[in-house]
Formats: sequence, structure tokens, C-alpha cells
Amino acid sequence: MKNMEPSNYTSVGNWKKDYPSFEDFAEESLNQNSSYKKMLHLIGENKRVIDFGCATGYLAKLLNQKGCIVTGVDINPDAAKVAEEYCDQVVVADLDFVSITERLPKEEFDVAIFGDVLEHLRNPWRILEETKSLLKSDGYVVASIPNIAHGAVRLALLQGRFEYEQFGILDNTHLRFFTRDTVEELFDKSGYLVEAVERTKHPIFFESTAIPKVNINDFKPEILQEVETSSEAETLQFVIRAFPQPLTAKNAVLSQRCSQLSVQLKQTQAELERTQRQLHDTQLKVESLQLQLHDTQTELARLQLQLHDTQTELARLQLQLHDTQTELTQAKTMITAMESSKFWQLRTQWLNLKNFLKIKKQD
Repeated sequence: MKNMEPSNYTSVGNWKKDYPSFEDFAEESLNQNSSYKKMLHLIGENKRVIDFGCATGYLAKLLNQKGCIVTGVDINPDAAKVAEEYCDQVVVADLDFVSITERLPKEEFDVAIFGDVLEHLRNPWRILEETKSLLKSDGYVVASIPNIAHGAVRLALLQGRFEYEQFGILDNTHLRFFTRDTVEELFDKSGYLVEAVERTKHPIFFESTAIPKVNINDFKPEILQEVETSSEAETLQFVIRAFPQPLTAKNAVLSQRCSQLSVQLKQTQAELERTQRQLHDTQLKVESLQLQLHDTQTELARLQLQLHDTQTELARLQLQLHDTQTELTQAKTMITAMESSKFWQLRTQWLNLKNFLKIKKQD
């Protein structure tokens, strides 16, 4: 088994790949984003386990602590020798050229582990098919597989780069590359039903040997938006649990899925019809509101015209009032002028004298 990113690793023998040092490898030291942590959870306790790619037995050591009995399989004889301390037995074999069922003809296991192994094989489909004969009736496979559709790989490809590294998604010993869909296809074609899928995550622009290095400033915002929001953009590994499925059981599962899809389709159709009715009612309401709006706009135009006429009449009256006030002012001026003239004073005195004589005559 090879981890996606080395940290405190030691070399064993003349092999190029490194393995975790036992001093730093403990379950309590693993974070929740670790593929080992997720695999331990999916494996469970008190199981009889075959660990393909057991390396130096560091995972077997943790499984021992959970009551598991482990048979290890590894291509590296030096690592296998170290693993013997933690494994019930260790088989040194190149899975591309050796039939594991021939090496372990009478063995049965609860769990078969493929921790970052299947992508290193020429024919992982054959290995998975063979593994079914090693599993008990309720046995299953737990595997971690790198995600080639990680956002950093996608962006590097946009720049024309696909550069192998010693570790990570583009490990230089990887022979196969998988996405979420092709992982399921791998197990489906090998006769398994994927029951659980977990993920380890890794930010696209976090510098690490596990993913290609890309610079966020090298890409247009719309490209970043497309990649960053795409499915599985930050998924580093898929960690899955899969059960062997006989053809009849697989057909039953597919039949059940078809039935579920049929029910979902009917529900969707009913929901669509309900939505269409709501849409029809809404359209009627919209048409009614549009008619009311048209009537309101017509009434508003009438009132605006009436207001214009009223304003025109008001302006005419204000002009007439202004003319009247002007004439009144002129009349007052004339009266004032007449009252101040000698003729007007003599007329006033004459009228006063005439009234006085009239009063005397009456007396």
C-alpha cells in the first residue's frame, strides 16, 4: 500500500517507494481526512483480513489492535519480511503475474483491502474477480483509489501538462486512472455492488506532492468557476466498500433500482403536473393583473389629461385675476388722483354746502 503523500516515511530495501514509519503511525494520530482512517472505519473489528499491498505491515498493526487477523500480500520482499511481525502470514507476489487464489486456495476472508493498489495493476478487473473466491458469503472489499478528475489535474491539463511524480495522483507507477464513474464501473464489471463511497479531500491550490502545482493567477475567472464548482474537484481519493454480487442478486438490485426509479418518475410526473397547474393559475393571475394594469393606465391617462385641462384653466384664471388686479390698481390710482384735484375738492365743498342748505330749509 502506498500513501498519497509521504510524511515521516522510511525506505525499505532497494525499492523506490517509501513506507510510513511505525513510530508515527497510530490510529489516534490519523485525521478524519486520512484514507487509512476511513478504511479502518469501513473494515470494522474482529475480521479476518487480506491486505493487498500490505507493505511493512503498518496497517496490519492497527488492524491487530482492532482484533483482526491479517494476511498480507506485497510485491516487495524486504517490506514483506518486516510485515511478518504483524501479519498471520505474508505472500510475496506480483498480482499482475500471479494468481492469488492459487497461492491461497483454501483461504476465506471477511475483508479484502486494496489501499491505493488497483491503479498500479495492469488488469484490476481480473484481480477483483479472483478476489471474490477468497471472500466469505458476507465478505466485502475495502479500497482507496486516487481521483484523476481532481481540479488541479484538470487545470494542469488545460496548460498541456500531465507530469508524473513520485507520489500522489500522478504517481509514476500508476497504470490506471479513475474518476467517480469509472470507479463504480470497475467494480460493477468485476461483479461487485458499491455500497459506500467516502472521500479524502485536498484543496486545488494547496501546494503538495499529491497533486500538480497550479497557480490560480494563470487562469481566467470563468475557467476557475467551472473547475472549482465541478463535481469531485477537491476529491483526492475515493474510499469505497463493495460487496460481491451474483448475477441474480445484481439483477434483483437493478430491478429494485428500476422500481425505485419508476416510483420516483411517477412522483416527479405528479409534481410536474402540480407545477403545471400552478403555472396555469399563475398565468391567469398574471393576465388578470395585466388587464387591471391596462385599465389603471387608461384611467391614469384620463386623469392626467383632466389635470392638464385643469392646470390650463387655472393658468387662464390666474391671468384673468392678474388683469383684474391691474385694472383695480389703475382705478384706485385714478380715484386717488381725482380726490386730490381742486375740482374734486370744490365739488366736495359744493355738495357739503348743498346738504347744509337743505337741512336749514327743512328747519
